[in-house]
Amino acid sequence: MANRAALATRHIQGEPFLYNETKIIGRYLLDGENEQELKKRNIEENLIKHKKTGSIQRVNSPIFRRLKVMDKEMLEEFVCSDIETSKYILLYAIMKTDKLVRDFVIEVYKDKLYMRKEYIEKFDIDNWYEEKCILSKTLRERTESTSAKLKQVIMKILQDSGLVIKEKDRFKIVRPLLKEKYISILDKNGDIEYAKAIGGLV
Repeated sequence: MANRAALATRHIQGEPFLYNETKIIGRYLLDGENEQELKKRNIEENLIKHKKTGSIQRVNSPIFRRLKVMDKEMLEEFVCSDIETSKYILLYAIMKTDKLVRDFVIEVYKDKLYMRKEYIEKFDIDNWYEEKCILSKTLRERTESTSAKLKQVIMKILQDSGLVIKEKDRFKIVRPLLKEKYISILDKNGDIEYAKAIGGLV
């Protein structure tokens, strides 16, 4: 468990939501481009139109890792559906590839939805993180500033996906209306629990 948490920590620190970038690459894949060639092309040609060209290689990895989670039906829905559903698909892919994001959505966000709470408070985030530190030596050894950054990235992912709105030091919870197609696709993949966590479904 500690090793998995450490892996998630290494991943997430440099890996924000990357919605537009992932959608650009997703469209190329949907059009039948070869994944390995596309990885090289993105680094060489900056297909994602990244402002910081030096960071293309760094973001290339999470983009393709997340897209690899999606089968053809999910990829098509991600590229072609409405922006809300598309963002929820990307959030699902992030949860599948980053344990800390997944744990936060399931252990904090989902519980808040079920309890019909309006906000995720700073102490909710801090308490959850402290519990994770008990289980992970790697997390415990992080500096205070690195830990703060890690929590910020998690919450920014929730903001960018549309699950929360930042209000000063707390986050207002937005209960998403998940479309039947989205729920069905996750169910087919054996991941209905993810739909329940994201949408507060019983």
